[in-house]
Amino acid sequence: MTKMDENGLILNLTSENPSKPAKNSFPVSEEPKKNVLQSILPTSGKKFLKTKKKEALSDSPGKDAKDFPTKSKTQVPPVSLFTGSGMTMPLLVKKQKSVSEQLFSEKSFEDFNLHPHLVSCLISRLEVIKATKVQEETIPIILDGRDVLVKSCTGSGKTLAYAIPIVQKLQEIQPKIKRSDGIFALIIVPTRELALQCFEIFSLLSKAHTWIVPGYLTGGEKKKSEKARLRKGINILISTPGRLLDHLDTTVCLSLEKILFLVIDEADRLLEEGFEESVAKIVSKCNKNRQSALLSATLTKEVENFAGMSLFQPVYVGTLTTSKEYADESHEYAIPKNLKQFITVVPTKLRLVTLSGFIVDNCLKFGFKGLIFMTSQNCVDFHYSLFSGVLAPILLKKEHKCKFYRLHGNMKQEDRTEIFHALKSNKEGILLCTDVAARGLDLPSVDWIVQYSAPPSAEIYIHRVGRTARIGKKGNSLLFLLPSESKFSYLLSDHKINFEEIPFNQFLQALLLIFEDLSLKGRATMEECASALHRMYENEVYDENKLHESAKEAFSSYVKSYAAYPKNMRHILCYKALHLGHVAKSLCLREAPSQLNLPFQGHKFSLQRKKTVGPIKRKIQSVSEFDSGLPAINFERKHKKKRTH
Repeated sequence: MTKMDENGLILNLTSENPSKPAKNSFPVSEEPKKNVLQSILPTSGKKFLKTKKKEALSDSPGKDAKDFPTKSKTQVPPVSLFTGSGMTMPLLVKKQKSVSEQLFSEKSFEDFNLHPHLVSCLISRLEVIKATKVQEETIPIILDGRDVLVKSCTGSGKTLAYAIPIVQKLQEIQPKIKRSDGIFALIIVPTRELALQCFEIFSLLSKAHTWIVPGYLTGGEKKKSEKARLRKGINILISTPGRLLDHLDTTVCLSLEKILFLVIDEADRLLEEGFEESVAKIVSKCNKNRQSALLSATLTKEVENFAGMSLFQPVYVGTLTTSKEYADESHEYAIPKNLKQFITVVPTKLRLVTLSGFIVDNCLKFGFKGLIFMTSQNCVDFHYSLFSGVLAPILLKKEHKCKFYRLHGNMKQEDRTEIFHALKSNKEGILLCTDVAARGLDLPSVDWIVQYSAPPSAEIYIHRVGRTARIGKKGNSLLFLLPSESKFSYLLSDHKINFEEIPFNQFLQALLLIFEDLSLKGRATMEECASALHRMYENEVYDENKLHESAKEAFSSYVKSYAAYPKNMRHILCYKALHLGHVAKSLCLREAPSQLNLPFQGHKFSLQRKKTVGPIKRKIQSVSEFDSGLPAINFERKHKKKRTH
């Protein structure tokens, strides 16, 4: 059974036997399959299709590759995308009674007894009139001088929930505060982009009371310029924890003794990234008679324990769970009502062309702004270069300019800031990113969130999709799963998260829109378009040495990150079920996986999954996803040598 939604997407809701394709599911016919094989296999290799043994070998890169007549011993002959690509079973789609929060309240900001200039600033500069539910509950608590612990779904306006009362109470201080008086409010956030976003909001609100000066400290910028800003004076400071600790140790003019307000935003992420000790040190240096607020989109035992160290008898706002429910792994998460969630199960080899079909379909039909989450920085860099060099020119020929952006932790701060502002101001664009963009970022009018790889937990899934459908707007999300990962849908169902399935053939069908630009003549099939596009990608990779090296690095980091999924997720995201040859194919590599020089080969994550032999040497990267800007630390794990007899 098929269903068409209001966006024009054909949804496959069938539960029939997968051996009998349903109507409108675009089954791959046998005849085009032969044509594709004949068109991409070299002449010298066609004779091997006559025997079943060689046909099986041709679909398995890295296995007995020496038997093939190739120019290089490290390469295997071209492999068809549509042979042995793995069967996709229909997902178990269980309709759940999803949990959602009331977004908007009936109150306007005039009902909170705020200064008229502040209300006017909210209307004229931020274009907000009515408060959201979390703002309705949080603002009076902070104005009353009590500590608060806020848990609310993403895109519900948590930043304004604490920013408005802080500005209101600072402007009430008499005599009026001056920038030289020092810091009265401190906001701690996990990422640089979130720090910039909070700074922009406080800058707009302070237009109503110009004597209040906001400022920020983040890693990646020159410390001299930050010290100069601190000497001039800052009243509201937004900072990442690492850089703030560094300044507290080295900058004499920085003091937290006058702090009246302490806000810890995205607290669960700070804990996940190991900032608990750093934040605890910062809290210990703050004024004891301060007022505190802790905010997060998810609430865990660790967050509550952390709140116990920094908050005094806090008021709980928007919490959907109680302490007893933490023992149950199926606790619920609030999802925005206007968010439509989809899943597509894609064979490994077809991942790249399926993602390309999705981009082509949305760019040519509608034009859209989207975020595509990937597992690592190397994967982001590789796909950014590949799409910019191949797919963007094809779309430009169709008179549609598709701009690609990238964002991850190993980029210069100037570039990250420029990309962040460019994507905010543009109506269209595609951002390839890591989870550095998964928290707190408020990019207006994001149409699609695509998770190109399965997230390591349901919490990360929630934060990723939270970049769309914000403040009552509509949004869509799409999750890519491998056939071996289909049980991830059970995890979402257990958390009361509703989704619908889209067959991956639907996106491959969109490649017919660009068949003329794929050097295909006459009447082309879906399979021929997909294979031709993949050949273009491979040619681009092997024409440029840098891109080829980038592809190998992306393969290495993808396999390593897959093997590093949490233990409680390995029954769903199983490393042993990963077909390394098909992964290499999806990254446009022709070498056998054993020839790709994985940095962890022979150690814990070897291809043969052998036991560790010898010590493992590890180094912390100089720039992590959530780098504080401090100098790199070289660290080598010491192992005791065992005596051999």
